Order: sequence, then C-alpha cells, then structure tokens
Amino acid sequence: MKIVNAEEMREIDRVTIEEYGITSSVLMERAGLAVVGRIMDLCDPSKRVVVLSGGGNNGGDGLVVARNLHNKGLDVSVYLLSTTDRLSRDCKSQFTIAKKTGLKISEGILPGTGDLQNVVVVDAVIGTGLNKPVKEKIAGLIERVNDAGNTVFAVDIPTGISSDDGKVMGAAIRADVTVTFGLPKLGHVLSPGAEHSGKLYI
Repeated sequence: MKIVNAEEMREIDRVTIEEYGITSSVLMERAGLAVVGRIMDLCDPSKRVVVLSGGGNNGGDGLVVARNLHNKGLDVSVYLLSTTDRLSRDCKSQFTIAKKTGLKISEGILPGTGDLQNVVVVDAVIGTGLNKPVKEKIAGLIERVNDAGNTVFAVDIPTGISSDDGKVMGAAIRADVTVTFGLPKLGHVLSPGAEHSGKLYI
C-alpha cells in the first residue's frame, strides 16, 4: 500500500472533491463514521466518551464522531478547543448540526483532570496539517490525556505527530487506536509517530 505525506493527501482530497464531485462534507461524514465503527467495535458502550475537537477539519471529523455516537445513545461530551468564529467552514457546519442534536458541547475551554477520568477519549484536535509545535495549552492537555490512562482513539493521526516524518511536534497524544482515511501517512509508520499511533486502521 502506498504511504503518503500531508501534501500528497491534500492533492488526493482535492482531486476527489473537484474532479469526482464528492463534497468535503461527504468526506467528513465518511471519516467520522469510520471512527464511530471502530469505537463501537472495540469499546464498552456504557462508557462516557469525551471528544476533543480543534477548529479545523480534524475537529469537524470529531464533531461527526460525537454526533453519531450521541445518536446511538452513548454519553458523549465535546470540548471544542476553538472559538466558533475561528472554525473552518466544514467544522462550523458540523458544529451547527451537532448543536441541533442536543449534544453537550463546551466551547473554547479545556477539560479538567476530573473530566478525563474513566472515559474513552477521541482525539480530533489537530490532524495532518500540523507544521509547527503545538501551543503550550494544547501540550498541557496532551500531557493530561496521556497521564489519564484511558483508551484513546486518534482521528486520522495523533495530535502533535507530524504526518510527514513521524516527529513529535512539542508534545503528542499516545493513542491506542488511530483511524486514518484514504492512505496511511509517513507519520504513522516512522518513529516515534508509529508508537504514538497504536493500532492503525485505514
């Protein structure tokens, strides 16, 4: 199977959207549903799920995950780590849809240590577009998530891992499971990204 970097994956997505006419919102829904499927297969549905969503398209994927788990009857809380005026177009669209379902969304705040106890964590903070070290507040959140000992599902790639070379960009989530889309990225197979990705599903 071919392994790609971030730019190559962006080009594949561009072709899919512009030449094949599959919209970005459809791709986002498909991505989120793929993660939902793995969570339902691998986790106790009675456990509370905490979804950590950034303001970009990775965060939009996370909102799709949260909405669909909520619709299946799971106890889901979302922490949207961005203000609504800074969301990407597709993330904002997913935020609007999610709000209509009655999903619990905390906007612009980080979860406390108590919020991360005995839960399943979905990491949808920063995806393959990461090209600089994560901000200090995100690094602190990553440390709390890693220390909490929960099962962690990463959406596309663990936050803090460079998809181009697997390097840790300041701090990085240690996922038990990573669900990626399209093709695996270099960051999934090169150390230390491979170790942070856990079990990889494509």
